[in-house]
Amino acid sequence: MRAAGGDDAPAMAALLAEAFAASDACYPEAAPPDAAGLALRLQTGEAFLLAERDGGLAGCVRRREAEEGIGGFDLLASARAGAGRALVRAVEARAQDGGLRLVRARIPDEPRLAGYFAALGYLPVGRAREPFREGTLAVLTVERRLPLLTVREQRRGDAEAIAALTGEDPWPFTQGPRPGWFVAADGERVAGAIHARVGRDGRAAIREPALAPGYEGRGLDAWMVERAAHHAGTHGAHAAELPLTAGTRPLRARLEARGWDVDREGGRYVRRLGDLLLDDAFAQ
Repeated sequence: MRAAGGDDAPAMAALLAEAFAASDACYPEAAPPDAAGLALRLQTGEAFLLAERDGGLAGCVRRREAEEGIGGFDLLASARAGAGRALVRAVEARAQDGGLRLVRARIPDEPRLAGYFAALGYLPVGRAREPFREGTLAVLTVERRLPLLTVREQRRGDAEAIAALTGEDPWPFTQGPRPGWFVAADGERVAGAIHARVGRDGRAAIREPALAPGYEGRGLDAWMVERAAHHAGTHGAHAAELPLTAGTRPLRARLEARGWDVDREGGRYVRRLGDLLLDDAFAQ
């Protein structure tokens, strides 16, 4: 999955034209755009996601700007089995990352499409007839409520998931919350785990965050690091350290923006926690 750029316009235009050639009623405009028109849209801020496989374009979707806290999408087209579903889930993931809880789509009101979106968890919330080309079109609005994405303290029920992510023995986690352990939760699913241990010298060692497949690159790991650091700062630590590894190296820009420094000789990130707590106090 990746965001579309101007160079993708010809392939996207061909995909959209082919996808809607036998079903014009499913296309929300007079005709699919040509390559030049699509390139202009991309340049003027329209956001498309692409699915690729084996070096070729497998599908595309247009992400709608959030309106009243609700995300949306349209122009979903797939050239490979499973690409459409993957694109819808990618739109949902980005909506979650932006703090949105609802995603909507408007589709022609016909059983095949309604059944497809119902299988993805979308329920009808409205029907209407709208002007369309030289007549009207029955339109169905479908909506899905997204699970809450958050970083929280570990619970007993998280034991097996934490063990699977980190290799830790699950038994101690079943006895209750362990100090300094936090999980990234996607609704009821545990998507990541992290731990902060405060040493006697007042420095906290933060474990490299562990994420489940599919949750990489969404900023959850940086969020987890900050949550662990805040815990350490409120439990007597004056500084926090995070290993600089192949897994944490991509976090550098996010962490530096939050006050972390890179200690190359020590192979770690370092942050003074007094500043973090002071920032939080002003924020409150």
